Amino acid sequence: MQYIIDNQPAEIGFEITDDNRSRILQNCKNLLMTRMGEVPYDRYRGFDPALYHLPLQAFRVALLPELDRLFGYEPRARLISAEASILSNGKTLVRVTVEIEE
Repeated sequence: MQYIIDNQPAEIGFEITDDNRSRILQNCKNLLMTRMGEVPYDRYRGFDPALYHLPLQAFRVALLPELDRLFGYEPRARLISAEASILSNGKTLVRVTVEIEE
């Protein structure tokens, strides 16, 4: 099945469930929200914040290779597509479609 996640802050689902899909989606969301350099001893894990300073068209070109690298940390999810847009407050919205086989 395919699911859409984004880089908008949301509550983390800390409750323990037997739902593997929820855990995988939460892992993907965490990877998307983590900035490169935040994880000690694994400074390359996380989204490269330098991309946010690129013009939108250049950001869109660099987005898929960056997400391919990022989602390599969650092998149970497969990246399908991604899109980026600028919100009215000036922040960049990244929407990612991932596929999880059940």
